[in-house]
Amino acid sequence: MGHPYKKLVVPAELSKLTNGKIPADQLGKLSCGGTAWKGGACGGAVFSFNLMYDHAKREGIELKAVSEGFRSYDRQLALFLDRYQTTPNGSQVTRKWNNATWYLKAGKSPSASPGTSPHGWGLAQDLNVQIPGVYDWLCKNAPTYGWYLQGPPSYFGKKNPEYEAWHWQLSDAEKPTKVVRKAWRKWVKFVAEANALG
Repeated sequence: MGHPYKKLVVPAELSKLTNGKIPADQLGKLSCGGTAWKGGACGGAVFSFNLMYDHAKREGIELKAVSEGFRSYDRQLALFLDRYQTTPNGSQVTRKWNNATWYLKAGKSPSASPGTSPHGWGLAQDLNVQIPGVYDWLCKNAPTYGWYLQGPPSYFGKKNPEYEAWHWQLSDAEKPTKVVRKAWRKWVKFVAEANALG
């Protein structure tokens, strides 16, 4: 089984804003809980994720959130300070922030430096991949909706210390997949027809 991953491309519309400080009117609810960015082409992360969620549900797979989706700057800062320290400790996972190198504390999972997280753009959701079948289903189906892991479990046969099986992100919101574009057109048509009926 492959582990689909793609580098995140921040949409131009979002890049004009500040990571972790997306206005509430640009966020929408995810079916699994949490919020995400709803702007841009085809409803952004909200529409594509909820479409994927519905597909999973029809196939008996429950996508459950283990984090908030969109993460504010203050929340990201608190997570970062809990997980990293400036004292070298032999950790392979480091971050640059505030003109210093920060080292991942033992027993903690990685997180992005404040102001750089895909969660801060409203483009990521952490999911419970411990539920049987969820991870395999995501690996097979999430790319159909534009959702990917942020990195592979290993590089050149060596374990990737940054790998997070639970972290899924809409990797290129400006280029929705064919499935998402088709569903979005149907949705827009449905809304227009409903509005015409009053």
